[in-house]
Amino acid sequence: MTTVLDVLCEEMTPGANLDSAVQWPQPSCYPGTCIRLTTEIQTWFFNNGHKWNFLWLSGPTGVGKSAVAQTVAKYALEHDILGAIYFFSRPNQQNKYIEVFITLAYQLAIHFPGYQTLMGAKLVAEPDLLMKTPCIQLRKLIVEPLLLLSHEQKCVIILDGLDECDDEDNQLEIVKLINDLVCSNIPLPIIWMICSWPESHLKWIFTRSDYAIQCWQEFLPIDSEESRSDTDVFICGQFKVIHKRYGECVDEGTDSSWPPEASIQQIVQKMSGLFVLADTFLRYIEDPVTRNPDQHLGKVLALLEYSHVTGSRNPMHDLDLFYSRILSSIPDDHWPITCQILIASTIHFLETEQMAVQPLCNFLGIARAKFYAAMSHLHSVVHVPEPPDAADTPLHFFHATFLDYLTDPTHAGHFFIGWLVTNNRVTVASAGLWDLVLSGLQCLGSAIGLCLVWEHQKEIQDNEEVCRSLKAALSWPSDNAHANWAHAMAAVHVFRFYFSQVLSLLLVHSELDDNLLDVLCHFDFNILSLTAGQDIPISPPGHFNKLVIFILSS
Repeated sequence: MTTVLDVLCEEMTPGANLDSAVQWPQPSCYPGTCIRLTTEIQTWFFNNGHKWNFLWLSGPTGVGKSAVAQTVAKYALEHDILGAIYFFSRPNQQNKYIEVFITLAYQLAIHFPGYQTLMGAKLVAEPDLLMKTPCIQLRKLIVEPLLLLSHEQKCVIILDGLDECDDEDNQLEIVKLINDLVCSNIPLPIIWMICSWPESHLKWIFTRSDYAIQCWQEFLPIDSEESRSDTDVFICGQFKVIHKRYGECVDEGTDSSWPPEASIQQIVQKMSGLFVLADTFLRYIEDPVTRNPDQHLGKVLALLEYSHVTGSRNPMHDLDLFYSRILSSIPDDHWPITCQILIASTIHFLETEQMAVQPLCNFLGIARAKFYAAMSHLHSVVHVPEPPDAADTPLHFFHATFLDYLTDPTHAGHFFIGWLVTNNRVTVASAGLWDLVLSGLQCLGSAIGLCLVWEHQKEIQDNEEVCRSLKAALSWPSDNAHANWAHAMAAVHVFRFYFSQVLSLLLVHSELDDNLLDVLCHFDFNILSLTAGQDIPISPPGHFNKLVIFILSS
């Protein structure tokens, strides 16, 4: 029997909620930090006489906005007043305006059983409600049901990272919808909180003289006395953790302390209250692979000294320097593979969740040993799952700033990864998978058998000869035959979709990689017909026709 949650789940954004695995490691305020702000927000939640029902928390990258949002959301959950939270994220495809209020409704249905009952009646009376505009969704999915519940039940709704929503106009529309609701006389117990960068269009709408926004505005600056004090607490606390964990690997000196106080103060002063910089440096010092905190601390101090000599006063510039330093440590023969992994792991194929490490490597044709070698220098910026977890766990960037750095030529310099270049690399690396997988199916003995593969997967994956062939074909096979089949078919589906997108892009670019041209020259396009009938998005037919003309004229 289909439930209300089932219906909402089909249209919601997965991973945008509190405690989602996609958000791991989840940002939260370090003990003893952000005390003033989190206390004020928590008090605001329960103060019936407060002036505002709407908070805009803004600040630049890396100052801890998401940590504050996560911390107060957990507080609200513990006190049974959390209605919903939506974490926007472009890399995780958690940024679709059309899904925001549906996702909030799904969480409200979980937290408030009475709301779930009312929502069920709404969906029965209006089955196409989830297809309506966000404005109507807000009114009918959230406002009207909550009006029928007890007005004594407070309800906190948090939107974190609004600036990552899929369009600036949509971001402004969300602010306007919430403000119009807050300014109305509707007796709703909702408390709204939005966190974002202080982007110009958002600053404009929150400060317009002709459109009054009724909200509490709080800005988290870089290099304030409060932020410097908080990063001091964080850095000192984390150094104690590192010392306790790797005590045998550090030189304590004559006073049995590590690191020296002068080193701590040098780092604290250069952080300028920027948590993302402090966290990234400390992850590098604690690197569990090298287990050499002393050496890594020395490199951090050297980089900070270089930054001082060159006259840099911008902590984000220091972060760019540090990312460049980390990538420079990758051996030249590892970098092409590292590059493919980093970018391919951020692509969400077929609008599904990010690919786990093992199927991703099978897609790219990268063996397990090569994968871990390629990622061995990046443990301070990327969470790399251990082999037992690789089949189900994707790579995770600790901070979005690293991905921003890689894809911005002004920051990354020669480490910049252009979109077309990336597509070339990933396509060339994965194109060979067709031959590998199909060679594993050749034992079926006929072209008819190959064409029927999609309709008879169960019978084929139980064929021992096919399973042995597929295991031999995959770059990172599993001991489980069904897992190998799943990895192979997922990779084939992904390549079928991804390759068609690349072909479309090539039609409007003149820069063609020689290796990619070689793949195109030797690629059997008849293979693409094997996925006929599958629910896989492809590029428009006109693009493919143009491609044929292009190839014939080359």
